[in-house]
Amino acid sequence: MKKGFMFVWVVGLLIVFVGCAKSVEPNEELVMGEIQKNVNDSADETSSTASKEVPKSDVGSDENIDKVDSNRPTEFNVEDYLNEHYSLANSHIETVSWENEETGKTDYTVNIVPSLKVHSYEMKEKFQNAHMEVYEEIETMTETARKMMEEMPKLNSKLRIDSVNWVSFDGEFTVMLLQDFENSSLKVEDEKGSETLSHFSSQQIEYARVWLLLGPNQEIDELNVRIIPTGQPVNPLDETSATYPEEVIQLAGSRLVDGSVTYSGNGDGTINVYNVPLRFEQNVPKDLDKNYMRKLTESMIENTELVYVDPGQEEEIIKLIKLQKIQ
Repeated sequence: MKKGFMFVWVVGLLIVFVGCAKSVEPNEELVMGEIQKNVNDSADETSSTASKEVPKSDVGSDENIDKVDSNRPTEFNVEDYLNEHYSLANSHIETVSWENEETGKTDYTVNIVPSLKVHSYEMKEKFQNAHMEVYEEIETMTETARKMMEEMPKLNSKLRIDSVNWVSFDGEFTVMLLQDFENSSLKVEDEKGSETLSHFSSQQIEYARVWLLLGPNQEIDELNVRIIPTGQPVNPLDETSATYPEEVIQLAGSRLVDGSVTYSGNGDGTINVYNVPLRFEQNVPKDLDKNYMRKLTESMIENTELVYVDPGQEEEIIKLIKLQKIQ
């Protein structure tokens, strides 16, 4: 009886132990699953926090590349830059710009303008006498112009200086110091696409205006420009001829019938017109006085006519500029 009781007690104990073991197993799985879930959630939270705290790198961003692109001409004011880095005594720099459709660059005309009237008058006189004497101020301006033209494209590849000019205080007298002839388009287009005079040199415009006003024949196929230095004979075919007291300009067509105009500029919108033929007769009568040619040419020099040059029609001026051939 005792043995039977003990057997039943042992069997009962085993049943309770096995039952408890089975009841714990699911709880362990739940606990472990919860722990793993918490670990995963924690990892996700850490990853999310890290991604929020660490900013994305700016390197490689198109937006930031655009911000630091120094090739864009709108990044800075060219006129201010030139005034700061290429300053000249008693002068300031003004610019005119346009978009060159052929090259995709922004071209500039740079004008050096005196800040004082008295300095303008002094420099104008020096420019007018530059063919007779060397002036340090003019050499300095020319060297500065060269530096501008060479260094600006290195600073910004989208910029190009087409020409550098000296312009008087009143704007009536202009001297081209340097021009990039090789790359020059020789024209500027306005908003309507028509050509304007703003980029032609003052000399080109002057030659065209003088011929438009005084040229005997307007229907020409070319306009020849000859610059005659001071001291050259009025009649190169006669050794007794008087000589020019100043540099003069002779304009002529390609044919004798086109006629010619010989003049000197005053830099104030007026010119001195010489009544000189394009060519003198080679076969003169032998019985003429030996001083005849000297007196005739002296008279031509002494009796010049002062003429105001009208600005003329812009389209006609441009047409004549395109016909010019400077000798």
